[in-house]
Amino acid sequence: MLPITIKKKFDFNYLKTYGVRTKTSSVLVVCALRDDKTIDPMVGYIVSKRTVGNAVKRNRAKRRLRSLVREYKLVFEPGDLFLIIATTNTSFMQYSLLSSDFYHCLIKAKEKAQSK
Repeated sequence: MLPITIKKKFDFNYLKTYGVRTKTSSVLVVCALRDDKTIDPMVGYIVSKRTVGNAVKRNRAKRRLRSLVREYKLVFEPGDLFLIIATTNTSFMQYSLLSSDFYHCLIKAKEKAQSK
């Protein structure tokens, strides 16, 4: 099951308040777990001009992040909220390295959120 994209400000603020952060060289992941398991998993993306660069680099970073979410869709469970923030390396890093970085960051963030 693919996660739903976060579009509401309430969900972004919830992640900002209750989320646990984990960072690697290519991506920063904020994770929050809700007790209500009837809610589908949700993922939000932040790719800023200040961090990543011009429109071409930002679009490439967003495409790569969405592709990684599709690749690791089994990690996302009902009630999970994730915010994926691109860094300067996201748009030009080799995809295999980005993929492994993303996966480790995702798992680490989820473990931290479960122990919280």
